[in-house]
Amino acid sequence: MFWNFLKKKPTVERTQFFEDEMTQAISESDPTPKKEVNPALKVTTQIPVNYLKRLIPIGQLPTQELQKLEIRIAHFKPGGVIFHRGELTELLPYIAKGKVYLETGDGNGYEITTQTFKALYPLSSEQQHQMTAIAKSDVSIIYVPNIALKRSNQLNINPLLANDDTPDQLKENFFFNAFSDYFKQGKLVVPTLPDVAIRLRSAMQKDISIGDAVKIVNMDPVVASRLIQMVNSPMYRSALPISNCHDAVNRLGLNITRNLVTGICMRNLYQSKHKNISEQIHNQWLQSIRVSSISQTLAALTRKANPDEALLAGLIHNIGAVPVLIFADSLPETAYSQEDLEMCIATTQNHIGLEILKRWQFPEALLNIPMTVQNWYYDSGKHLTLTDIVLLARFHSLLGTPARQKLPPINTLPAFQKLGDNTLTADMSLQLLQNAKQQISETMNLFSGAL
Repeated sequence: MFWNFLKKKPTVERTQFFEDEMTQAISESDPTPKKEVNPALKVTTQIPVNYLKRLIPIGQLPTQELQKLEIRIAHFKPGGVIFHRGELTELLPYIAKGKVYLETGDGNGYEITTQTFKALYPLSSEQQHQMTAIAKSDVSIIYVPNIALKRSNQLNINPLLANDDTPDQLKENFFFNAFSDYFKQGKLVVPTLPDVAIRLRSAMQKDISIGDAVKIVNMDPVVASRLIQMVNSPMYRSALPISNCHDAVNRLGLNITRNLVTGICMRNLYQSKHKNISEQIHNQWLQSIRVSSISQTLAALTRKANPDEALLAGLIHNIGAVPVLIFADSLPETAYSQEDLEMCIATTQNHIGLEILKRWQFPEALLNIPMTVQNWYYDSGKHLTLTDIVLLARFHSLLGTPARQKLPPINTLPAFQKLGDNTLTADMSLQLLQNAKQQISETMNLFSGAL
């Protein structure tokens, strides 16, 4: 079960909080900090901006906006209820001191302390709390107006163009600055999809027949052969095996054929002779396969999105990393470190991914994927969308990796909260994915082979 999974693998990474600054701010705000109060009635307190910049996701707001936020502080004794499940609020609670237990409706739960990375995330992100929060020690909570979360989701600042919004750790980074200059000069190398994928996507914007699609696919015998191999895989095969491209396209249908051909062609978009870059490309491809596999499975389980559309959306979620790797490949290996590459990719791939998909003339529904999949608190609206599916798939793809230590509590994700009681719940999500492990494995096998 999900919560038991988290209990078995507790986060141990300690983070550098501005504890001295926070302690001072807390003590100055209230000479009797052990009294439970209604945060809505609490006098606002000046919180150090450096501390606020650590909080996710509001920390990405401009400094001036952070300074204007009306932030409140409340203090709770052990056993005190910070908020109840089902309560309405317009405030975003973050733990600033102590230990908090978050309890689900069925009595399960988990702890968060200021010594773990999860303390950088809000305890709840919805206007209606999904869990009950209980103080397990003397606890201090800071409350940020919920409008700050909405505002952070509206920011689409490109750090490659806006110098003032470049993360501090990258402002003096040689590799990032060199890549930024390269981008501003219009020299960005965008990978080109093979002709067969472009022709098929373009043709399908019109009313074409199965025969027309087959003629296009057959232009590339390697792609045609791979498509036949895929249609005979456990995921798509029927009683009779397929031996030609026409029967393959006829069985799959035009939309699935288009998505699979695009996925097949993406496998070898770029090759490098440098071992380090080759490994990075391989890792990025494996991650895209994992996310696409889980996206397809989640779409099928929830019946909220087309599984084959979700598969393609997962494949392109990190496409923005490729131009960064192409640029790195043009430099001596001594010009950058592994950390330089990872930081630059993490900071820029959403905007670059959007640029690539625009040039590839992808549909509107897919253009938003690279821009949102890095933002755990992105809210697409009332109903679960394709972007939500891919975001949840990316979350699940990281659970078995060291990156899980920096994941937010899943119940705070707007995408997760849209699943509802009739589909996945926090307790069921990992179990259902475990049950679908074979399907995920089959999907990964379909795309992991080289052309």
